[in-house]
Amino acid sequence: MKKIINGYVIALIVFIGASSTVKASDWRVGVGKYDITGPAADVGMVGYGETGQTTKGIHTRLWSRAFIISDSSENERLVFVSADLQGIPQGVKQGVVDKLKNLYGNSKYTEKNVMLTATHTHVGPGGYDHYVMLNMSALGYAEDNYDAIVDGIFQSIVEADSGLTPGDIFIEQGILLDTSINRNPDPYSANTDASDYQYDTNKTMTQLKLVDANNKALGVINWFAVHNVSLGTGQRQLSGDNKGAASQLLESWAAEQGAASQFTAAFANSNLGDASPNICGPRDGCGNSEYESLLLSAEKQVAKAQSLYQSATVKLEGGLDYRHQYIYFPGYTVEGEFTGEGQIDICEGAVGWSFTAGSTWDGPSNIDGIFEGMSVENEGVDWDRDVGLFESAINGYPLFGLMSAFSAAAVYEDTQDDPCQYPKPTFVEREVIGQALYTPYLPFQMFRIGSLVLVAAPGEMTTMAGRRLEAEVLSAFEGSGVNTVVIAGLANAYSGYITTPEEFDRQHYEGAHTIYGPNTLAAYRQIYTEMTHAMVNGVDIAAGPTPKDLSDDQIINVIGVVYDDKRLWESFGQVWDDVGTSYSAGDTVSVTFRSGHPRNDLKTESTFIEVQRKVNGSWETYLTDDDLETRFIWTRDTAIDCMACSFAEGQWIIGDDAPSGTYRIKHFGNWKSGWTGKISSYSGKSSSFTVSN
Repeated sequence: MKKIINGYVIALIVFIGASSTVKASDWRVGVGKYDITGPAADVGMVGYGETGQTTKGIHTRLWSRAFIISDSSENERLVFVSADLQGIPQGVKQGVVDKLKNLYGNSKYTEKNVMLTATHTHVGPGGYDHYVMLNMSALGYAEDNYDAIVDGIFQSIVEADSGLTPGDIFIEQGILLDTSINRNPDPYSANTDASDYQYDTNKTMTQLKLVDANNKALGVINWFAVHNVSLGTGQRQLSGDNKGAASQLLESWAAEQGAASQFTAAFANSNLGDASPNICGPRDGCGNSEYESLLLSAEKQVAKAQSLYQSATVKLEGGLDYRHQYIYFPGYTVEGEFTGEGQIDICEGAVGWSFTAGSTWDGPSNIDGIFEGMSVENEGVDWDRDVGLFESAINGYPLFGLMSAFSAAAVYEDTQDDPCQYPKPTFVEREVIGQALYTPYLPFQMFRIGSLVLVAAPGEMTTMAGRRLEAEVLSAFEGSGVNTVVIAGLANAYSGYITTPEEFDRQHYEGAHTIYGPNTLAAYRQIYTEMTHAMVNGVDIAAGPTPKDLSDDQIINVIGVVYDDKRLWESFGQVWDDVGTSYSAGDTVSVTFRSGHPRNDLKTESTFIEVQRKVNGSWETYLTDDDLETRFIWTRDTAIDCMACSFAEGQWIIGDDAPSGTYRIKHFGNWKSGWTGKISSYSGKSSSFTVSN
């Protein structure tokens, strides 16, 4: 027997998107966590688009957290990953799946049953995309960062696979207030259904608790929609931001509650597009500093997660299923049922002028003459388009730094508005100066775990766009045992924003960054409705056109380390500015060393600094560069006679719970010879000091 799905003839009995049904306690679950921290120096961060926002150390390390759920026979399985990244470019997904196939064969883990998502931190290193957009602020492709990310995600999945064990999955939901605010209420209020909802952001946290057969907690995955941007454009140290901090705090708390030693907590994102953590005003998360705001946001998310963890009694039971399809998005036809205006083709792709304004709430560009809401309809009234304004936007919004090497005037003259994108005025097209900014091959993916369905969004979906899509999918599952649908944000590829038609019409930042036009959401609704029907009816869907692997097509690369220098009488690891002799809670301990470049060795699964405590006459590690109380800060020496020299500073902000005793700070690094290119390790240590608490 065969059925026609989306124009393809599909056999009813296929196993590409196979499903299986399991009873309670028949799941097998596994968790894994691995370091994906990239270059901690001299690579542009990705998120705010500031080319001057280069990495200069570490606030916290970046991590991949992996979760595998299979049926008891392990014939069918799903992989969900939450990674401390701005987004998951298509090339990263391809790289991870290739490594999994090389290890496990071609069928165990594929693009169909592996879902990679990002927490959307804006203070991690960029340059890891095989398309141009996420590489612009890094001024090119950083292969060492790409490799660290791909290998780290892969290793986290391997760890989860090796730890698969019989267990159960509990699901709980709760409302979390005072943690997010709609940063663009004007476009949101334009939605015809805005008054149907009590809140203008998604306040629901959905959480899964994974336990083994002895009811010992193995891990938690929760989804809460909020931009992971407590740290702003002035931040230079890598950080998982509020989501990363929340994971750390919950993992520490769970250990105290008797959870398994490998307990892993993922604070994943959802329909975050217009949801900001800065609830006290623009760039204001209510703390006295950005770090304090970060902790405030993290602690609120953790408190709700703890409550859901402790109250979890509802077990997930039922089916394990998945579907995946690539769609070549430009030109994709959306039927009138979803557009409300008849059959419409998706636009070719363009970035609007308001994109260069940035989010005026979370990260404004502050370019004269540029603002959110720049539209074809108000052109000539509120703003005038000319090559001078275009050049100002290019120069003032450093994300487009790579374009400065080309003639802005020529790009401007070659750019035309697309009537399909109305009322968006085109700033640049999806392909500019011969390079594609975004992938045209969008991956659509759906997981079903019992009564829960995860819908992957390869971009940043706004609150209302997510609500409409969730409602559409839930309606299509009616009578099939599904009662919860969650948007899994920033999954498998990055394609800008997904807004409602009303929000697109307002042409604020989010609408201007909805690359494929006003019917983007309508296309998502159609694709996922068809996918739902296929899942309900037990049929597969067409795989779609496989995107090309572009890993060998990168032509602009981030400059690497040339060499490290020091004066003849100095040594790497030498203390430059030493610690004091005694400290107490609330004090900051600081020591500076002559250092090599952090890109010589990323210290994966290791550390650049340790706070060590003397215990029974021996030095033991107390904290590393991953801990929230420490900072690893790298800077270049500005002395004229030492231009390739640098410093590494280790800081410790002493907490109230630090035991009294004797401590020191140790630095680990590597330096590169300018003569031979050889990279050698070194270390240095501060004098000892006492802490009295």
